[in-house]
Amino acid sequence: MLGRGIGDARRKIILLAIVACFLIFSFAAFKKHEQIGDMIDTKAHAWSDSYTPESSYPSEDPAVDSNPSQPLGTGIAKAKKPLKEKVEKVEEEVVEVEGQKEAAKEKIAAAETPTHSEEAKKETSQKPTDAGPHIGERSLSDSSLQGLRNETLGFEQIYVLNMAGRTDKLDAMRLASSVTGFNFKVMPGVSGADVPAKALSGVFEEGQGKNGVIGCWRGHMNFAHEVINKRLSSALVMEDDADWDVDFRAQLERVALGSQALLDTPKSPQPLSPYGDGWDLIWLGHCASQPKDGDSRRVLMKNDATTTPPKHRVNFGGVPDMEMYENTTRVMYFSKGSTCTYAYAISFHGAQKILKWLSMDIYNKPVDFGLHDMCSDAKRGFKCIGVFPQIVGDHKPPGGATKDSDIGTSEKGDEASKTRTKGFSYNIVKSTRLNIDLLIDGHREAATSQWPDDTPEVHAPVEMELRQDELPNTPD
Repeated sequence: MLGRGIGDARRKIILLAIVACFLIFSFAAFKKHEQIGDMIDTKAHAWSDSYTPESSYPSEDPAVDSNPSQPLGTGIAKAKKPLKEKVEKVEEEVVEVEGQKEAAKEKIAAAETPTHSEEAKKETSQKPTDAGPHIGERSLSDSSLQGLRNETLGFEQIYVLNMAGRTDKLDAMRLASSVTGFNFKVMPGVSGADVPAKALSGVFEEGQGKNGVIGCWRGHMNFAHEVINKRLSSALVMEDDADWDVDFRAQLERVALGSQALLDTPKSPQPLSPYGDGWDLIWLGHCASQPKDGDSRRVLMKNDATTTPPKHRVNFGGVPDMEMYENTTRVMYFSKGSTCTYAYAISFHGAQKILKWLSMDIYNKPVDFGLHDMCSDAKRGFKCIGVFPQIVGDHKPPGGATKDSDIGTSEKGDEASKTRTKGFSYNIVKSTRLNIDLLIDGHREAATSQWPDDTPEVHAPVEMELRQDELPNTPD
């Protein structure tokens, strides 16, 4: 009994303690709530004391400014008005700035985009400054002249055949082309010993120089192959000892016009090539050339000071009869063939024919003989154009004669052992190579002739004419 009484008393004490704690916490919460209320009242009074009535703000309505009893909302709305005006003013300034930015952009675009008149000026500045040669009313178009005055002389590409190791020839060729203003790619020469017998299209005769003939043939086949492979519309190939006149570019403009005249190239549409369309081969550098039998069309270039004087014309085969012309006249014609390959151009179609007839068919002659036969055989339809005197010749530099040819020694006996103290070039009046010092320094006007005593002074401009001359057939 005594233990149970003690337990009941303990429970009562615990219960009273819990009730006391609850009352204490409740009283504390009430006091805290009262303090928060006092703080809110204090803040409210402070805001009310700091509030500026609407009459402090200027108004366009005198009635509003003189009536302090206006509702609070009216004062606030009136207070917002200056801020709204400032915002609107800023927005207007932003719009103005954006407009200025757009105007600036338009000015920049206008500066970067040429106007019609500026484009016309630019086009005019790119046009040739002179009209070039003419034959009657026929002349070269602006596009033809621009093509002829580019880095490939109006052809799509220029190649120079050069044997590996002949850096002397390549250096001289690169220098000469640089002062004339054209560029070229190197077409590697071929040693005949490296051409397998199975790769030959025919059986070449045994004897001294056989490998040279085979290598030369293969090198020119590679040139035709390259034209087809690159799908070039035209290309010029030159041997690495070629030479030309200091007025080479002017000569080529006359050749281009003469070619167009022979081909009867229409004015519209303009030809794809400055040399006209429809030709297969143009032989610029050779050592013999003959007009086509039965074709008497001739383009004459009269008063041409770059024409080789008759007594200095060196050729190793038939050439046109020039007795009826002045010594300063050069002629162009449809050719039945030439020999020597100092320089010639072929078209894409011409390259196809060359590979067919000189590589796929049976063939076993020097390559220039093969090209000659293609020009002379009417059945093959190989259209060749020749020029005489030639405008590209063969250069012989100072030194031993044995270094001249990579096909075989060009000189025989005692001549082969001789050493030249001065170089020369066949059939070129003012040789680029012989005047190289002057040309490097930009003094082309001071270039001299190889034969000053036999070179006449020509004061009249070059005059071109297309006509038909009854000339006797020329022997091959």
